[in-house]
Amino acid sequence: MQNLIDPHTHTIHTHHAYSTLAENITIAAEKRLEAIAITDHFGLQLPWLMDKREYTLENHLKPALMPKYMRDVRVFMGAEVDITGFDGSLAGDEMPLSFFRHPECKTYAEYILATKDVVIASMHYFDGNRSKGIAENTQMYINVLARKGVDILGHPTRCGLAFDWEEVVAAAKSYGKMIELNNATLHSRPKQTDINRKLMELCAKHDAPIAVSSDAHVCFNVGDFGLAMDMLKEIDFPEHLIATRNLAAFETALQNARNAE
Repeated sequence: MQNLIDPHTHTIHTHHAYSTLAENITIAAEKRLEAIAITDHFGLQLPWLMDKREYTLENHLKPALMPKYMRDVRVFMGAEVDITGFDGSLAGDEMPLSFFRHPECKTYAEYILATKDVVIASMHYFDGNRSKGIAENTQMYINVLARKGVDILGHPTRCGLAFDWEEVVAAAKSYGKMIELNNATLHSRPKQTDINRKLMELCAKHDAPIAVSSDAHVCFNVGDFGLAMDMLKEIDFPEHLIATRNLAAFETALQNARNAE
């Protein structure tokens, strides 16, 4: 069982990360990864540090300028976009955009979803995010999965909310989207190991693809999938459902996610 793609990494453009694009790619090459995605945060709110949502726009405006291969590693330019409401709204939905290169995009969220190679939608925090129950939480994730341009549901368990995981996984399968198994979550929140194992077992049951990631915030953690891969081996997870097992599988999964209705 292998995982040769790291679909979730951060650079210094994420203000709480520590490494550059080049440093992440260098480590990816040293670890013989076939590809890496640079998915800096878009709209992450750190409520204990600031009173408004944070946007780092400068590194999200010209992804087409980046070469596709660096040090023989395929580099996907992506974003980790915040979920901002129970209706499936995302960071940037509230920001009008007028950009001559993309007149079809009316908001920053539309621009991100339309131009990035990989989009991870993750729940971190929004006002009132703990005010609802299982049904509303579950529908939130389903609404996000239904959005065109979203490829991966990021670290689904980390927010600590209650969900009907079977419904979430069934929706991911229906919309052709990937569920993330986030190694950093397993490392920083060991109490969530059991719920992540249950989630992976449901993905196997429903034949739903997953993306195994490091969520590296420093280059030395790029390609660190140890806890995640150990879990998948323990439950005899079907290897063909690991969309990040190699470059061909990941490109196919992205195509499926973008083509799903």
